[in-house]
Amino acid sequence: MSLKVTPTQLKKIFEHTHQVLRLYYNKDKWTVIYPSITQLAERFVQCYRQQPNTFHAHLHIFAKEQGYTTNLVVNQAILVTAICESLRFNKELTETLVISAIADQICTSNETNKLAAGQSLSEQAERLVINRHALAVKMLNKGNVPTGQVQRILARLEKYSTAITGVNPTPLYDNPSIIVAIAMRIAKAITPRRKIKTFSINQAIKSLYLSCYNEFAQNALSDLAQQLVNYPAGLSVSYKGEDCLVLAKQNNVNFYALLIDNQARQIIKTSQPLHGKYKTRIINDPILLYKIWFNEQLPQVEKKRENNLIQLDTISKLGNTKYPDFKQIEKALTHFEHLETALRSASKQYNRQGQKAGSIRHSLTMVGLDTAALLCQRVLLETMITNIAHPFASDIACKYSHITKVINLLISKKHAEKFEFYLCPFTAFIYFLLQQHPEKLMRFIHLEQDEFSSKPISIAQLFGLKECQNDSLESYVKSYFSESFSHKALLNTETKTKSQLSNVDKEFLAIKFLTISTLFNVHIETSWQKQITENVLHLFDWKDTTEFELALLELSPQCVIE
Repeated sequence: MSLKVTPTQLKKIFEHTHQVLRLYYNKDKWTVIYPSITQLAERFVQCYRQQPNTFHAHLHIFAKEQGYTTNLVVNQAILVTAICESLRFNKELTETLVISAIADQICTSNETNKLAAGQSLSEQAERLVINRHALAVKMLNKGNVPTGQVQRILARLEKYSTAITGVNPTPLYDNPSIIVAIAMRIAKAITPRRKIKTFSINQAIKSLYLSCYNEFAQNALSDLAQQLVNYPAGLSVSYKGEDCLVLAKQNNVNFYALLIDNQARQIIKTSQPLHGKYKTRIINDPILLYKIWFNEQLPQVEKKRENNLIQLDTISKLGNTKYPDFKQIEKALTHFEHLETALRSASKQYNRQGQKAGSIRHSLTMVGLDTAALLCQRVLLETMITNIAHPFASDIACKYSHITKVINLLISKKHAEKFEFYLCPFTAFIYFLLQQHPEKLMRFIHLEQDEFSSKPISIAQLFGLKECQNDSLESYVKSYFSESFSHKALLNTETKTKSQLSNVDKEFLAIKFLTISTLFNVHIETSWQKQITENVLHLFDWKDTTEFELALLELSPQCVIE
């Protein structure tokens, strides 16, 4: 159930942040650190989605009743959330990155406060600050926290924070870590410290943008800047000679808080052009900190969330019609006008006469009735995958493209009509992974040699996961692909052992094996899987894996991922 944000809830977020940062200093509380951070991250994301203006304003407010570290961590969490929202990441993925941002200072709250106050640290305390991320990872692992994204981000956070700028460009591959590192750099720049210059947020973003070489980081900074423009709360402006703070903007109408001695006195509604500057204010006024953001005069933020249930329902209808005709298929696609161009493009490979498709019906007739429904399912799934924002979206697209290439080449000599039969299940399973495990998907593969004695390779391993959630995967296939022989075959390679695989199942296993071995230049020395792959290659008139790999290499320049 979603949390309804109130002034009390907003205040509790700041108080709970302070409390969470104190847990490290009581060893009896170590077991509740991760659950507490998780709950706090969930609240940050829920509150931001309802009140982005509120959180943006707090990037320029130093809450005097809280210490430096609490203000710093709150700013980091807000910035991570803002970046993720601007990139359209889903709730689960965003929460994971916010957890990492909060955990940045989980072991060094006292020490960071002392440094901010200009006090010196003991040698032991200095080592603690330097090694705080390694200690945080150790604590999370001792607390039986599931090994995953949070530990990986913390383990490389300091390195990424330094390497993201510098004279020599350093290749950085982990995009979630880049997001948290950006937030950490900006938060340190805008949170006031003694004897250290405080930057405005626009200065911090501009400076970081100009000094970094990473394309993903630059795009994230640009999107963050646009998010701040969309919700410009916190901007300091002058109205009729009076000091004001922007609360919200709706179309051409701006809402200001009139400030006297850094206290909110009244709300002003005006259509004057929005011109001002960002500056940090040290505030102790509870109205400005928490209450004014819920005034009924302020506009409500419109919630826009994508719903894929209609698309999945259509996919189910396409797959559950035993004897479809073109009219039934065309009717199922009525609500998706955007598919026409995609279907025309996808049907080109079936167009042997070089005809130009004039409509969806024409595209489908060129494909043929036996393949049309699978083609429509695949194209619809591809559009859904494209619409899911993810830090490794380009990498996922490259891997999917490689699967397509492997299948195309495999059937090029024999059974070319089975392209959709083999590709559509892979498309469906990739969508499942993006929906169910977005926070776990990685750039690199996950391989454990000793697990391949009886269990086939999982498609999840191609995307950095150890395995899929078999129960959820089985339910997914049953719900939307219950009559598809090919989807069930790919499912079998995920859930069954080698002795339970049918001949068709083995064809899908071979495709997975060929994809991983050719994309990553790794070879799994498991004799039965190698034998199955050789047998499947012979079935499609290939001599052996060497011949296939050389043919694949000739199709286009190959970039092996190390």
